[in-house]
Amino acid sequence: MRRESPEPCGLKAVVLAAGMGSRMNPLTSERPKHLLPVAGEPVLRRTVRTLLDLGAEEVHIVVGYLAERVISALSEFGRDRVKFPRQEAPLGTAHALLAAGAAVSKERRFLLVYGDVTIRPEPVKRLVETVESGHLDGGLLGVIRHDPWRFGTLLVRDGVLQGILEKSKDVRPPALVNAGIYLLPGEVVEVARAVERSPRGEYELTDAVVGLARRGRRIAVVGDPGEWWYDLGGPSELLRANVETLERELGERSAIGRGAVIGGNASVQTSFVGEGAVVGDGSTVELSVVMGSASVGRSSRLSRTLLLEGARVGEGSRLLNCILGPGSSVPEGVELEGDPLNPIVVPPHATYRP
Repeated sequence: MRRESPEPCGLKAVVLAAGMGSRMNPLTSERPKHLLPVAGEPVLRRTVRTLLDLGAEEVHIVVGYLAERVISALSEFGRDRVKFPRQEAPLGTAHALLAAGAAVSKERRFLLVYGDVTIRPEPVKRLVETVESGHLDGGLLGVIRHDPWRFGTLLVRDGVLQGILEKSKDVRPPALVNAGIYLLPGEVVEVARAVERSPRGEYELTDAVVGLARRGRRIAVVGDPGEWWYDLGGPSELLRANVETLERELGERSAIGRGAVIGGNASVQTSFVGEGAVVGDGSTVELSVVMGSASVGRSSRLSRTLLLEGARVGEGSRLLNCILGPGSSVPEGVELEGDPLNPIVVPPHATYRP
């Protein structure tokens, strides 16, 4: 008889969302990167909803930079199951874990997720099942990337973690990298207290996880193709996450928010248009996100572009591979074409000058 797969029901979860995200600047000048949208919804809200839907008993979101904005953005979940411990100084991911240490240090196992990565329920369930059925001490998800030098490459033997090689230029792609999604024993809090600063001056969670392995704890590595996984480290990954998530979740449909105005002869394809946004007459919006109160002037064209709240595109403009910060604007008749790996970014409240 087939045994039912274990699920994360009843587990506690910790989400690390205290940092600013300096590589995402200037888009993070007014919000943490964890609140940047993926297909119209802040990535952190997506993560918390997924964890709660999976049955997490409590979700402890470690906040720091612009903490009140994070708390406000997640107010819909209430305070019964969602808590907000604070990291008082930006001293790294292991230090951030300690802010939630009192809640999870006694747990047999708990989930831990970086707040700037995307998650899906199925891989998390598989992680829990692998650890439980194999009588392992913990585990983490690894995803395949063709740019592994940007991440921590996982060193694995017989499905068990041996080490993590951080951002090495010597790794040949494709490689299995750390997805920032863990199932860990409460003991990791004790190990995190003892880690030393890394060369960049921070206390790293990966050092604590490797420390568990060095103690003889068996930490499983569960591999996944990772077509759903994005690490919002910079503008190019943010844009890629939005475009590919729109394709995956909407197909040929579009999501139109309440009060949005779509002009006559306008075309909106595989896109998100938020509450109160305006798409002018005769304009085309494809594979793009137009957040609330943003506007697209008449006879304009947006492709693979992200307009944050209140951004404005003038009449007759053409934008490809662009990100407009909140309250920014592009004058009429402008053509902007960025590269997917280097999108054009207009800072918040700025006007693009040709």
